[in-house]
Amino acid sequence: MSRKTMLKEDLKMEANLRKILVVDDNQTIRCIITQMLSRLGYDVISTDSGEKGLELFLKNQFDLVITDLEMSGMDGINLAGHIKEKSPFTLVILMTGRDKEVTLAKIKDSSVDPSLFKPLYLNEIQEKIQNVLNR
Repeated sequence: MSRKTMLKEDLKMEANLRKILVVDDNQTIRCIITQMLSRLGYDVISTDSGEKGLELFLKNQFDLVITDLEMSGMDGINLAGHIKEKSPFTLVILMTGRDKEVTLAKIKDSSVDPSLFKPLYLNEIQEKIQNVLNR
């Protein structure tokens, strides 16, 4: 087995221990992220709204939540606040297509951990997740 194959297998073994919730009202983005994370070995559950995301979070244990910023009803910042209130050490990554500086100013005092800015690149998502989960 090559070194590259061994490293990939090590990442999959580590990922198998991690459970991730993906919340995004855009079905295409939600499905792509869910499929990518599942292929990497993560246990992934996804939903299309902040309210449903919070409900799932309260019924399950997650190592990480990835949520869109702008959704009708409960937005990503409010969802992150509720999650951190119940589980302060659960990591919450925010995704957004908004301007980076405006978004960073908006979330400066929020419960959000690192952010991902759209357009999203799969290798960037993978790297960000590995970085926050390995803290």
